[in-house]
Amino acid sequence: MANTVRLAHPGDESLLDAFLAQHADSSLHLRSFLTRGGLVDEGKPLQGTYAIALSDGHIVGVAMHSWHNVVFLQAPGSSAELARVAIEATGRPLLKILGSLSQVETAHAGLGLEEQAIQRQSRVGMFVLNLSDLIAPGPLGSSSTSCRRAKSEDLALLREWRFSYELESTGLPDTDTTRSLAAQMIEGHVARKEAFLLEVGDIPVSLCTHPVSLCTHMVRVSDIVQIGGVWTPPEWRGRGYARRVVAGALQIAEQEGVTRAVLFTESPAARRCYEALGFQRVGDYSTITYATDTTG
Repeated sequence: MANTVRLAHPGDESLLDAFLAQHADSSLHLRSFLTRGGLVDEGKPLQGTYAIALSDGHIVGVAMHSWHNVVFLQAPGSSAELARVAIEATGRPLLKILGSLSQVETAHAGLGLEEQAIQRQSRVGMFVLNLSDLIAPGPLGSSSTSCRRAKSEDLALLREWRFSYELESTGLPDTDTTRSLAAQMIEGHVARKEAFLLEVGDIPVSLCTHPVSLCTHMVRVSDIVQIGGVWTPPEWRGRGYARRVVAGALQIAEQEGVTRAVLFTESPAARRCYEALGFQRVGDYSTITYATDTTG
């Protein structure tokens, strides 16, 4: 019997979360958006339109087209159809598709988009860590380091860092649209207390500190957190700061009840950094970034 495909509506929350919980490590964005944004799409942050596939009354696939024009997939066997339904329902442009490698490739092919529409395509490893197995970095020479939550006073710096991160790490173009998107994203992370800074003290020259590396809890659902947005300015790289800001953010999360972490990377240097903390690769994930005027 063929699956039934329709848009999700208020009242489907429990059914949808039960499905996503079966794929917990790779569904953190979707579960977080569902919990915090709900199933009504008014184009506000954390909201989106969800297309679902059902079999015998149970959800077996979902694609969500978000408020910021990204399609998130958890749709084994039906990613193209569900992505198309969600995009057509919103009428919004398509900026990115995120999901498991096979689902993203299937969705892209099924949407019939030209290859030249792709701004960037990445294949990344998916890494997981039980926080009880975290290998914390040792002391950093004679320098004192600390990790703290970012505050609103940090935003002037962090808007620039996030813009640079988007250009380097996600392949978005150097435009005012990208700058605005980057500002919106980091402002949201700071407001939700999801952004963390590593500071290195200028001891003994000065008691002042300066932030040298950024990390965000991209998503948190129950006792699982996804780490992302890790950024160290080029002049501070090669000193172990990224590893320390991630470790610090995870230690804070563990104090608050988190037991497991997930992250994604395609960078060999970042992979070495995360494996040194105890992360293990468990699968492949993909992101396709399109030209900003692409529609489904």
